[in-house]
Amino acid sequence: MSTVEFFTLVKEHLNEGGVMVINMNMRGQEEGNINQYIADTVSAVFSEVYTVDCSGNTNRELFASDNPEMIDIMKTNIELEEDEALTDMMTTVYDNLEIYEAGDYLMTDDKAPVELLGMQVIDDLIADEVSYYKNIYAESGLSGLLEEFQ
Repeated sequence: MSTVEFFTLVKEHLNEGGVMVINMNMRGQEEGNINQYIADTVSAVFSEVYTVDCSGNTNRELFASDNPEMIDIMKTNIELEEDEALTDMMTTVYDNLEIYEAGDYLMTDDKAPVELLGMQVIDDLIADEVSYYKNIYAESGLSGLLEEFQ
């Protein structure tokens, strides 16, 4: 089963006007990153696609539907919610949603480089995290690193 067929199957199992949500847990910054492949492929199946970055981590959420009123319904449901913490969280999501502009990064039977793209993002995340310690080492040497962990 191709990725497009998979997302089509998900779409067929949604209630009318339903929304598919995907947690894309590696927010890539490079052109042609794994999230672009996923979002572009989803966009080939659903007419409405939105994304939002989650603060404090590398996650990005994707919301997809064929319901053009999806965002209006979300706003209405937020206003009806009685739990203040949930209302605050969903308002933050709503306020930061971005319409996804699809490109040409479709996952097909012959092109679904999920593992390679995923490893590229992980490598980038590790490089970002390690850069802090590389700077300490460059400035203060091994003793500076040891002091950092005391």
